Amino acid sequence: MEVDDKAGAPPLSGSTLLANEEKHESSRPAPASCGNWAIDTGALDGGFRYGEITSIAGAKGTGKTLFAFHAIASHLLAHESGEVVLIATSDIHLPRLRDVLISRLERHDRGPEFQESGYVYSKQSARKQPSPDLAHRVTSMLERIRLCRVFDFPGVAEAVAEFTTSLEENDRRDQEAFDAMERKMKGIPDSEDEDEDSDALDFEEHAAAKPKSFDDQDRNRLRQPASANMIVVDNMASVVGSMMAKSQVQGHAMLATFMQSLQHLTHRRHVCTLVINSVVGLRLHGVQHPRRLDDHVSIFASTLGKPALGKHFANLIDTSIFLSTVPKGREDADIAYGDGQRPRRFDEAGVIEVVKDRKGTREGIWRAFVIERGFELQSTSL
Repeated sequence: MEVDDKAGAPPLSGSTLLANEEKHESSRPAPASCGNWAIDTGALDGGFRYGEITSIAGAKGTGKTLFAFHAIASHLLAHESGEVVLIATSDIHLPRLRDVLISRLERHDRGPEFQESGYVYSKQSARKQPSPDLAHRVTSMLERIRLCRVFDFPGVAEAVAEFTTSLEENDRRDQEAFDAMERKMKGIPDSEDEDEDSDALDFEEHAAAKPKSFDDQDRNRLRQPASANMIVVDNMASVVGSMMAKSQVQGHAMLATFMQSLQHLTHRRHVCTLVINSVVGLRLHGVQHPRRLDDHVSIFASTLGKPALGKHFANLIDTSIFLSTVPKGREDADIAYGDGQRPRRFDEAGVIEVVKDRKGTREGIWRAFVIERGFELQSTSL
């Protein structure tokens, strides 16, 4: 019986691992804004974090896709060469995404002239006219979005795998360019660029020439940091639910394997990953039915429902955000929950709350908001 005598990887000290992790964390990009300063600071601790998987769960019409659109706009504005992989399992309203990009570009252009308060943007000086090349800039931003339409869970996994492969291919090309530049700075000839008839002469010239020193500063200058990227999956529940219906055991295993791979990609590459999720266990206004404690994740007693895909999925993500709607005022609440009169219209406000945060710094915080013009998020009070 032959014994494999190959030595394993040498162990690393704790101090080395800590230093590597701190260096990795120091290169993490700033969070992607949701488009409203008050919501960013009041509920998200700055925005959607890079290097983490964030689940945004909510019923239809609560604004979960709109939050993702604003995160996409923030990412494209902050990272000129950054890309977005938008994996759509259902129809994506691209005109709404275009409107978000136009709104954010206009706000970005006049940013120094507007000071953002807690609830609105207060004017500080005369407003500039929109940039004449606004349409071209929006088109350029849209070109950096890879839209992948899929119909099942394997399609989602394949889209992420293709993106991972493209990143690795870019790394390979960057490494080859870096090595070529390093050889050039050191004075080492490149065999592909040398003529056969002058091999001896070139060798003597390079041997006589004093090679240029190549230190860590040169390496840091040549090796530019990779562009930040974003992955958005809208909607995960629709494809996972159909997979679970066939076989829950196999479905859970496939979901766990995929999410672990996505977690590794997200953390190692500082990707901002947003996963849109649905909710289950909703309560209709005015409809009474028994309530179970495990169906209640919101801090509002009147808001039932919980993110779909269960506790197993919750353990595979870093942050869980729950969107809901509540009556905006006391009179609205009386109408919504029954005041003995005929049903009437009432005003509602959206609520964004963090129900889980792996780091523990945001769990339990919330903020109320309203959607204006169909695509703008504004903070409000209840």
